[in-house]
Amino acid sequence: MEVDTEDEDPQLNLNLLAEKVVHQPLKIDSLAYCPTMDLVALATIDEQIHVYRLNGQRVFGISNKKPDCSVRQLRWKPNGQILAISYSDSSVSLISAQTGKSVHQVQYREQSEGKISCLGWGLNYTDAEETRARLDNLKIDIGHDDALNSGSQPFGAERPLDLPNDLAFLDIEEVLPRLSILPATGGDDGIFSSRASMDAIFHSSKKDNLDDTADVLLVGYDNGTIHLSIYDFFEIGTFDAQSATQDHQVCRPILHSNHSLCSTHSLLLWQSLGSQQALHFMPLDLRLIPETGRYLSLLASKSTRLQNVLRYIREVQIQIFSEFRASQELPRKFMRNIEETLQETNQCSFVDAAYHLVVTGNCFPSMKEWLVEELGDRGHKRWDKAVVSGYENIGRLVHENLLPALQRFSVLISRLRGLSRFQESITELGLSTEELDHMLDTVNCLQLLAHSVLISVGSERRQFSAFSVWLKQEIETQGTTTSPPSDDSLNQDFMLDHALILEYVQGAMLQSRLSEFFAIQPDSDERPDWISVAENVSIYENFKKEIKLCNKGLRPERKLAGLDALIARLAKQSTTLFHNISEAQKRKVRFGAFIALGTGKLLNVDMRMISEGGLAAKDEYITYIATSWDRDPSQGASITSLPLPASKIIPLVMIHRVVLQVVNGISSTKAIERASIRLPAGVIKDIKFADDETMILAYIEEAAKSHLLYIPYRKGSQSLPDMPYMPTAPEHNRTNSSDTFMDLSTHDAMKRYIQHTFPSGSSWTPEIIEVNGRKGRRAICVVAQDRMHYRIYDLDPPKADDGLDSGGAGPNQTAADDDSHMAVETDTVI
Repeated sequence: MEVDTEDEDPQLNLNLLAEKVVHQPLKIDSLAYCPTMDLVALATIDEQIHVYRLNGQRVFGISNKKPDCSVRQLRWKPNGQILAISYSDSSVSLISAQTGKSVHQVQYREQSEGKISCLGWGLNYTDAEETRARLDNLKIDIGHDDALNSGSQPFGAERPLDLPNDLAFLDIEEVLPRLSILPATGGDDGIFSSRASMDAIFHSSKKDNLDDTADVLLVGYDNGTIHLSIYDFFEIGTFDAQSATQDHQVCRPILHSNHSLCSTHSLLLWQSLGSQQALHFMPLDLRLIPETGRYLSLLASKSTRLQNVLRYIREVQIQIFSEFRASQELPRKFMRNIEETLQETNQCSFVDAAYHLVVTGNCFPSMKEWLVEELGDRGHKRWDKAVVSGYENIGRLVHENLLPALQRFSVLISRLRGLSRFQESITELGLSTEELDHMLDTVNCLQLLAHSVLISVGSERRQFSAFSVWLKQEIETQGTTTSPPSDDSLNQDFMLDHALILEYVQGAMLQSRLSEFFAIQPDSDERPDWISVAENVSIYENFKKEIKLCNKGLRPERKLAGLDALIARLAKQSTTLFHNISEAQKRKVRFGAFIALGTGKLLNVDMRMISEGGLAAKDEYITYIATSWDRDPSQGASITSLPLPASKIIPLVMIHRVVLQVVNGISSTKAIERASIRLPAGVIKDIKFADDETMILAYIEEAAKSHLLYIPYRKGSQSLPDMPYMPTAPEHNRTNSSDTFMDLSTHDAMKRYIQHTFPSGSSWTPEIIEVNGRKGRRAICVVAQDRMHYRIYDLDPPKADDGLDSGGAGPNQTAADDDSHMAVETDTVI
């Protein structure tokens, strides 16, 4: 595609990396640039989601299967490995960037009746004090985007060797064999049917470094509720932000931001006040991060893996039951066809007739007719294939899938049990050693049952093999003319194992022992009383006695608990475990002070949380909020409603600076400041913070000329002039004569901040911008006004003399180290 070129000042242009035309217009707030890879995710108005590389190649797509459901927002996980998609039905799907398949889907309608209005994902160091000390020793000041791209060990700041501590956090699960994939059945979105998706869930190739970081997923609703999860989908709980507001009015969360070293997160909320609408700032104190510390990542990750393994076990159970039903249906159908006839003519069942034939060699006429005319060789082959394949598949699922999953589950429970027994007394994790012992008890019962299933499968398969050979011989014998049996037929009869045949006829053919182990449709009145009554009593010893009686061919004293009952018990115990952990952590979440920022119609907003004082100011964090409003700053009226020429309408960008002091995980507001930026007559289309120093404005002059402005916003920035912040009271929501401005209302004053100018007279004007702030690889995605195509520009051009005087506007602009900026990142194979 031909790319337009700047015709006035080529030095003001950014390097164009990519340009893409899409088939349908993009949806508002449905564009997300991956923070760690050059991947762009977007949603179109036909509710389709696409992920592209820089070269325009489509990595994968996601179709919306619900016709009455629309896509609301897209957000990448901080490490770029998962894409979160929120829908209008209050559900959130987590999509693996490696496979393009869903790794988890959560329906939040039970937690909140509202619709999702905010989707945020943040990264936190669980031991911020130790991380600061390591960074301080290395003389490194870490920013928000630096944390996203450095992983859990920032800039090689390796943790000091500590053998006892490292042994305590040694991950035994990583040395276990990989879980086998399951046949695709359409259940659970097929996430267990491919090696790539299984590895993404259970066997991530990247080391988790579980003791260093925690990612927080925040889902906000338009009724003022907020749902928190950590480690993708370990749920902390739902909170009502309305209780923290001054007038207890419903506030809709619209934006989230955080800093990796601060446990307090920042929220922007939108509140309706009759004919007016108000924007508010609220800190969210996640005290669970500093209080639980390194145990949080271990606790949440192990609990999340427990959920995954339990889902896997349930899917294995479904497939085992399906295979067992399939192996039983066809033989029962064949036997039902002859059963009624035998009852009428010989007053016996099919089992009696078959037993009579095996022992005496005498075949009833109706039995003979059924063997020759109805069953025949073709029916025998179908019978043999159904039963043999059923036993083979059941044995394989139990041996290759169920038992390894139970082993992994047991290791995870043992790890949590160790935490519950040896945790520090000041750390409340919500774990109960007694409950975990009961879970291990249930897992032991499942393992014993699984081994009993394998024994029964092998025994019944040998019996059926002997029965199948006999049945085939009888079909051939009964189908011949009446003549004395040949020597060959007599020899074949001598080769048969009649004991195995009779065992099968009397046992598995009538009712397989597997049906007792599986108990697919158990009678609720017959549920074992040692499960229904004594939920918190050890059941393993009782279960072992019942299994021994079954193996001896004796009737158990109580109805044996089947696979379904034991897995249901394990699921119930797991739910209780997760609930207790969540409740313990939920008590460590609080809302901070509610701060009013402005009233009117909000056009654009962005927020960024930084640390200005470096590592020395460990307790102070600053949140910057940049906004533009649909109103004339001098008259308080809507811009779109003013009967004034465009030259009289002066766009205004307001920047609030909220200083938070965070001590022991609890925040307090130390200062609130504000500054404004006046621009020439025109329209501000979008605002985004590029990094900890500068922000980018998509701006259209009244002459229809479009620019990207690169403006330093940080107080005390080395860029000149400094942003003129002044203290303000929260109740002052409108600008007045006492406000201070950065006056860029003339083109000459604005020109020094222009980073890119789009061609004059071109129909291509910016509508939406999205910034990727990776250090040394910053890029901006600009969506055209028609929302049909986008361009990606390099924010770190290879120029050694970038600066304000040469057309650049940002102090952070540095020369590229090499030409790698122009290459497509291929670190992750998708």
